[in-house]
Amino acid sequence: MKTPIKQFKLKNEYFCSVQDVKYALLHDMSGKIVLQGNSVGVKDHPEFTKLRNRLSKMGYILMETSYWNGDIVLKPFKLNKVNFKKGEQFACADAINIKMNSLK
Repeated sequence: MKTPIKQFKLKNEYFCSVQDVKYALLHDMSGKIVLQGNSVGVKDHPEFTKLRNRLSKMGYILMETSYWNGDIVLKPFKLNKVNFKKGEQFACADAINIKMNSLK
């Protein structure tokens, strides 16, 4: 008998990036501050990150943390009715949002 595919659900509003602001100081070799200010970037929505961590702990994805969009699906599952197959990329929240919208 075939095991049913595990299904996960996440609100659509969490498939996005959020602003990531950090204050940065750049020192020269003597320790003198030569540059300071805000560094602005983006990161996955915190709720998407929680799901990603859960999928990793449950063995559904191999999480790559040294670069973006490097996660790999280890076991098939569904997320908001979208199939993810073994060996497939599990990308960032924005990219998965695009994938889900293109399948509608």
